[in-house]
Amino acid sequence: MFVHPQCPCTRASIEELNRLLARSREKVKAHVFFPTTTAHDWTTSSLRRNATAIPGVTVSDDPEGEQARLFGAETSGSVLLFDRAGKMIFHGGITSSRGHAGDNVGESAVLSLVVGEKTVVTQTPVFGCALLNAARDSSSETP
Repeated sequence: MFVHPQCPCTRASIEELNRLLARSREKVKAHVFFPTTTAHDWTTSSLRRNATAIPGVTVSDDPEGEQARLFGAETSGSVLLFDRAGKMIFHGGITSSRGHAGDNVGESAVLSLVVGEKTVVTQTPVFGCALLNAARDSSSETP
């Protein structure tokens, strides 16, 4: 998951990630990336603390949004799921709308894929703030 550290909508995505991992923790390795920039020190944001508190999640800095660009993640809350061979099998969001946690198509698709079930859904919309603004916008404190 890629997260803008100040995106209020992404709080729900972090909640959904926690729920999803509680049901599939043994089957998936989860990484959450936070863009960092010399203009902002967001290493203590509440979103980062919430992500760090999820058992089994590795939280990493993404200097200047380099990893987000590499993987094509443009919106906070973007989730990418890869199979064991390294092929991307899901890209999208795991909430149903901006800032709303609860059952949704993205979460169901990821869970199905993680447990080895088939799904026709491999991409869903992502509801959040522009992710790369965190890495390139040094003039603003919020997205």
